[in-house]
Amino acid sequence: MKELLNKVSEKIAETKEAVVDSMENAFSIEKLTEKFSGMTESAREKSAKFTSDIISLSPIIEEIGFKTKGITLSIGLPPSATFHFEKYKEIAPEKREEIVEMHKDKAMLGIIVKTLVAADDYQKKIKLGSFKFDCIEVCIGLGPGVNVQLVPKG
Repeated sequence: MKELLNKVSEKIAETKEAVVDSMENAFSIEKLTEKFSGMTESAREKSAKFTSDIISLSPIIEEIGFKTKGITLSIGLPPSATFHFEKYKEIAPEKREEIVEMHKDKAMLGIIVKTLVAADDYQKKIKLGSFKFDCIEVCIGLGPGVNVQLVPKG
């Protein structure tokens, strides 16, 4: 039994070392710099176009009641753009759909609008107490995501 415990302990130690080494390599500034500088010119062009296309949606999104408070660009592999939105006015669902339909050639617009509406509906269901919603963050990239930021009232 003691021998089995020793073997298990050794395997756990080896696994821990492997995980730590992997994490250090994955988050190494040198490794990240190598990846970015190793991007081909074509990949950089595509990344820049993707980012520009996403940024160009901001004025249209304002028409549906959400101001862009800021945009965080992640330049790397893969690239991503995180929009920081603030709801500033209510828009009727019919008007919102009309605006999206007018710009149906912009595929990402529909995705972002649906995400904002879902996050806005979600916030209406939460009892916020001494907090208020400040920002909805929508990340567009390989791993898309949504964050909702709460801040103290006042």
